[in-house]
Amino acid sequence: MMKHSLILLILFHICQVKSFVPTFSKWSLESSCRSSPSLLHAKSKKKKKAPSPIIATNRSARRNYEVISTFDAGISLLGSEIKAIRDGKMNIRDGFARPDKNGRGLSLYNVHIGKHTTGDYFNHEERRVRQLLLTKEECRKLRRETEIKGMTVVPLKAFFNDKNMVKVQIGLCRGKNVRDKRDAIKDREMKRDTDRMMKSFRV
Repeated sequence: MMKHSLILLILFHICQVKSFVPTFSKWSLESSCRSSPSLLHAKSKKKKKAPSPIIATNRSARRNYEVISTFDAGISLLGSEIKAIRDGKMNIRDGFARPDKNGRGLSLYNVHIGKHTTGDYFNHEERRVRQLLLTKEECRKLRRETEIKGMTVVPLKAFFNDKNMVKVQIGLCRGKNVRDKRDAIKDREMKRDTDRMMKSFRV
């Protein structure tokens, strides 16, 4: 009788252990998953928006001038100017370019680059004359067009290129008279009305 009771007691303990093990493992797995959600799913990394390569644009240029041709030029800058440009302190609205007398270079005038916050001692003049970097053939062409045909060289936009260097797009422009401006405004309004009508008819 004692043997039977002892056997039953042993079997009872074995059954309890078997029933406890899976519940314990399940509980430990759930608690570990709660403590570290990366086990259940990988954390979704938010994609950072790529910074815009456009630094500044001259909207009034295309309104006041007829752009004949464009050139992408390098520009000679100081260290404080580059830091200020990266902070968004560049304004090319009132700028213009003028070929040098020898026809081998091009200078950019009246472009405002604000001072950097590092201090006044190492800062630059905000509207200093800056050298634009073009080939000799391009500089000679611009000088010929401005002197003979009376055209103007205007900065259209400043941007970062693929190598993260500052470039300035300049335009060889012809000034618009009042009639040309009116025609441009009329064409722009007609195009806007046409686009609006096309959008309203889309299903």
